[in-house]
Amino acid sequence: MAAQQPWTGLQIETSFFPLSFFLYLCTPTIVIDGVACQRPWGSHSFQLAPGMHNVRIFFKYLLMDTCGANAINVVVQPNCIHRIKYEMPPWMFSKGSIRELPPHVFAQQ
Repeated sequence: MAAQQPWTGLQIETSFFPLSFFLYLCTPTIVIDGVACQRPWGSHSFQLAPGMHNVRIFFKYLLMDTCGANAINVVVQPNCIHRIKYEMPPWMFSKGSIRELPPHVFAQQ
């Protein structure tokens, strides 16, 4: 039986301040290298090739099309899952906090 190959990419977690429960009605947009996709709040995985990738996250809120917009550049290494955390503070006119957490590295066989 062949061993499953580890995958390379990003795991992106989006969240917001708990008292801002009305943000459950908004859907974050995650843009990776210019390709946008909408995902609900929570954790999502994206399989990507190794190399430099630009990640931008925002959501539509009332009349603002890019509320909480913020971006980060991530260098994806082979056999690693790089983790990104995006958090929206209670103040709707500020940028969301975006940072890279330590990656999960698969052991070489």
